[in-house]
Amino acid sequence: MKKTDSHRRKHRLLSHKQSHEDGTITPILQGNPLVSTEDALWIDKEQDFLSLCKELKENGVFAFDTEFIGEDSYHPFICLIQVATAKTVALIDPFKIKNLTPLFELIVDPEIITILHSASQDLGPVYRKLGELPKGIFDTQIAAGLIGYPWPLSLTKCIETVLNHNVGGHFTFSQWDARPLSSRQKIYAADDVRYLFAIYTIFKARLDELDRQQWAKEEFDKFSSATYYESNLHSIVKKICRSKSPQKKELQRIQSIAQIREKIAFSRNLPTRAIIPNECVLALGKKPVETIEQLANMRGFPRNMANQYGERIIKAIQDSPSQEPVKLRRTNPIEKDAVMRQELDGAWSLFNAWCIGNKISSGLTTNRPVFTDWYLAIASGKKLPNSPLTSGWRKQIADDFASMIIGESQLIFWKKDVLTATKFMQ
Repeated sequence: MKKTDSHRRKHRLLSHKQSHEDGTITPILQGNPLVSTEDALWIDKEQDFLSLCKELKENGVFAFDTEFIGEDSYHPFICLIQVATAKTVALIDPFKIKNLTPLFELIVDPEIITILHSASQDLGPVYRKLGELPKGIFDTQIAAGLIGYPWPLSLTKCIETVLNHNVGGHFTFSQWDARPLSSRQKIYAADDVRYLFAIYTIFKARLDELDRQQWAKEEFDKFSSATYYESNLHSIVKKICRSKSPQKKELQRIQSIAQIREKIAFSRNLPTRAIIPNECVLALGKKPVETIEQLANMRGFPRNMANQYGERIIKAIQDSPSQEPVKLRRTNPIEKDAVMRQELDGAWSLFNAWCIGNKISSGLTTNRPVFTDWYLAIASGKKLPNSPLTSGWRKQIADDFASMIIGESQLIFWKKDVLTATKFMQ
């Protein structure tokens, strides 16, 4: 894998050096039957790998995680795979185990539950390798939000909060593609799956108590959709533009350049920023160039990319008027009114408090811009199409909140007997 001199790579080198130095290692949590206290197995032989996969299949549920490096390639590069059950923790070396199909087949098996924490990037390699969609996924970070924990809750905080155990620091940005890995690296990697089975068991029971199993299924089902793993033009353009609201022609150019950038980055297996940095895409959207020389002399634009792909990029700019612009959110003029702004601030704060009282994470439910559009729509009696708050479990949350703010229901944080007991203690 080609290595760049990016800030992240330098960070990894520093972290890797620290991981090989002497340091305090937090002991494994003792006394929990759902947490294995055994040292992690190092799997680098085919027969051991196949035996492990057989054990995981027979168990029917297992924790899964990967350590990868994403700054040097189009798709993240897997450097280590961790799996665990209540009895076994294992670290799989993908540099030695070339064919990961037996493991990945378990993740697409609907009869087997795969537990992850923040599964967003760990499942992509499974879909790309097999061409089959992951099934039976249980994401403990999502589950945490659905039962009232803050969003997004890191795994370290999750272990600390739920199991009352501090696993110490993590080498998230370590140089995981280097060998040998230090004992500290292996321990920290193992901790990423060691506690997931216990957390899964607790969260699953809590989801049952709150009758939110269907909500969880609704969220987890996104990992079984092909669109989740495919390039999304709206998301790409939104990330490039950030808080800016380009005019139509600018937006069309940005889209067209973003699309050709994706194609080039994929063909070269390079991160998109190595082809054209976002800042340059924005600048070209506002002030397009007409020649390769102008492109090469543009501040921040990689000259080698201009020389190799300049013609394709300029053609993308010229063809941009044919683009159908994606719809980016624009600030409603009424939001600039001081009184309305104060009302929106209050409504958002009230919504956050309401979510806390109802044991649901407001951050998982929605964000401020989406909430604002929803609030302004119901305040004016208008329908709001294509909003996350108008379908699924989020609609139920939004409808219940709307019922409260118009006086049809109330929110109670403390029961009367609790308040009485509190006064007595004072």
